[in-house]
Amino acid sequence: QVSRYTAPKDPIDVDTISDDPEGDEPADRVLGAITAAGKPGEESWYFFKIRARPKAVERHVAAFNEFIESLKFAENGPPSWTVPAGWREVGSQGPDRIATFKMKKSETNVELAVTRFGGPLLDNINRWRVEQAGMPAITEAEIETKCKVLTVDGHKVVIVDVAGLGGKGGGMKGPFQK
Repeated sequence: QVSRYTAPKDPIDVDTISDDPEGDEPADRVLGAITAAGKPGEESWYFFKIRARPKAVERHVAAFNEFIESLKFAENGPPSWTVPAGWREVGSQGPDRIATFKMKKSETNVELAVTRFGGPLLDNINRWRVEQAGMPAITEAEIETKCKVLTVDGHKVVIVDVAGLGGKGGGMKGPFQK
């Protein structure tokens, strides 16, 4: 007589996990970090950005935070980092990219792009908010309340996490490309 039986579970096929928004849910989410790339006072920034459907991004928030917390800044040159488990580096994929990482926990392939561009910090934050997520612009005074500001390896890092219906902008664009 069998009193207890545990059936083995089939492995989850991540391609069957939907990331489609439901009802009035946002369709686009930008999760990124911005930190100074040049000398104090220069408007040169390193960007670490994921842009995808909100449910797909949510599955990678913990690993993104782990990645950002791992940043180590060199005196000259780009920062170094520890790659989270499940992320795959696929190279720079273009002249403006320092690195590209791909990860997948659902039907959506998610990508983190590491780039370097110039321009005012606020303009870069609002490019992500308005052109990519379709949300209102913020003011300089709102950076501290609408973004999360961290100190990582002695450097100020601004975390932008915004979801909306999607903006007019396409993929990754530099701050002066229209």
